[in-house]
Amino acid sequence: MHRPPTAITARTWMNTRVRVLNVTYEDFDVVPAARAVVLLNEELAITLVEHTPRFVVRSQHVAIPLPHTIQLLEYVHTPPRPAIDDDARASFAAVLARDHHRCAYCGQPGARTVDHVFPKSRGGGDHYGNLVAACSDCNGRKADRTPEEADMPLLWVPRAPRTDQKRQQAIWRELAPTT
Repeated sequence: MHRPPTAITARTWMNTRVRVLNVTYEDFDVVPAARAVVLLNEELAITLVEHTPRFVVRSQHVAIPLPHTIQLLEYVHTPPRPAIDDDARASFAAVLARDHHRCAYCGQPGARTVDHVFPKSRGGGDHYGNLVAACSDCNGRKADRTPEEADMPLLWVPRAPRTDQKRQQAIWRELAPTT
């Protein structure tokens, strides 16, 4: 569900969120627009993508187009984030979000339950590689059997979400020159 951009006014521009990239174009943070404007004004960052619709932040001596994405001009070291792998413990909400609420057995949207691929009653764990979104009908039909025993093959292999990689790919697409 994509919402149309809302009009920005002199009273609301500060509520806008701005993506910050490190000098290496790696995703760094999301900050309030007021902080981004300070970074631009202090010449610590440059604007890579302007906000759409265009809005100019003005003061007595400065006019800065509101940015959508900025890049820092000096490298800022960030500690590596812990890797989330298929054996990491998963919450049911995270599994439903990862699978976009689509049943892993029938493919129908609107799944509201989570199924253990290898049943919990038989030692299956609560980790990303063993949990899938499932509609109530499929979850009940599979019961405490494996997909093979229930003759219900999975439509995809459950894996840990790769949100950092997906976000970085989205950044590369956004910054790619259009021809």
